[in-house]
Amino acid sequence: MVRGMLTVLVSGLWTACGAALPAVPGQGGPPWVELTSEHVTLWTDAGPASGRELIRAIEHLRQVVAGVAFPDVPAGGHSLVIALRDDAELSALSPTGEPRAFAVPASPPLWQPMIVLSAFTNSSRAELTVAHELTHLVSFAAIHHQPRWLAEGIAQFFETVRLDPDSTAVDVGVAPENRGQPARIAHLVPISSLLTWQSLGSAADERGRYSTSWALFTFLINQRPSELARYLTLLDASDSAASPASRADQHERAWRTVFPMPDTELDGELRQWLVSGHHIVLHVRVRVRDWPTSQRALSDADVYALRALLHATPTAANQQQAELAAALAAEPTHVLATLIGVSRGRAVTADEARAITAAHRDDWRAWWLAEMALAKPPADPSERDAARAKTCELIAQNPALVPPPSLCPGS
Repeated sequence: MVRGMLTVLVSGLWTACGAALPAVPGQGGPPWVELTSEHVTLWTDAGPASGRELIRAIEHLRQVVAGVAFPDVPAGGHSLVIALRDDAELSALSPTGEPRAFAVPASPPLWQPMIVLSAFTNSSRAELTVAHELTHLVSFAAIHHQPRWLAEGIAQFFETVRLDPDSTAVDVGVAPENRGQPARIAHLVPISSLLTWQSLGSAADERGRYSTSWALFTFLINQRPSELARYLTLLDASDSAASPASRADQHERAWRTVFPMPDTELDGELRQWLVSGHHIVLHVRVRVRDWPTSQRALSDADVYALRALLHATPTAANQQQAELAAALAAEPTHVLATLIGVSRGRAVTADEARAITAAHRDDWRAWWLAEMALAKPPADPSERDAARAKTCELIAQNPALVPPPSLCPGS
């Protein structure tokens, strides 16, 4: 059971200045491993045994979420999970500075959904957190660009699923709980305000929005399932190449198309349902199975690069630059570190790109770097075209990827 694995680990990583990151493996820090199952790639410094147990729970829950809500989600492909060893390390790498798990939809430089969580946590909501964040992974693979309220509403709807990978019976849609008792719903916010929710704030500031997201999604799936299905279809058909502002407009149009009534009218329906409406709990049967898992050790360069990936906020720019420099010093052809550098304005020469593809022939991002570097004279156009063809060939092998629409049209 994940509940047994997610126990409190006393950490010695707190200093007067806050959370400190441990050293990389080559300098005496904890070893990092990559564990890969049928649908999950897990990077963790919590140990292989804990990682395998977490993967079992993730694969089990994926069966439930995909089977109930997203039957059309691609069967193959690997979603990325970063399981940091404790709350202190999560705080040091979280965009909010809190020991708070978070999900990232497909965006540069990975171009695939990702979740980041603590493998050993002080939180009493540990099991709910794993379910919540994994639901983000599955739903992002089905609907790539979701308004925030919807993403959080879906995740909360599934977070009460029990993460017992040995159980064949699962209840879906159970109301949120707190220590085994029904959770108290925070003050609801108006739907008009919820629809514009975008930025990540502190947990305390967002409590009302989280409660309203769960309430609205659960209300729609119980009372207006056909309208909800149509709304999801319109979101899925939105322009993936749109700017964030244009995408927000598309989300607004999709909502108004399906729910043309005033938001205040729907506010009233929602509140009335919470008081006296019917709440359906789905009873689902799933197949218990083993999930073969491969393992490889992550290098110091890998660890520096993943830290640079997580130091993506403006306030962490100096830390990100230091981690990038360390990654490229340890491995000049490191793909992820190079891509993060490109996103910061660093240029890659054709010779550098050729060296990267020679070292990482099965990584689509290496070939994409080559395609970008070879786009300028005097590079041979045929070499550039070959790099793009290889990029698209490798992308097609992982349906969890959501690359830029212009890169491989139709992928």
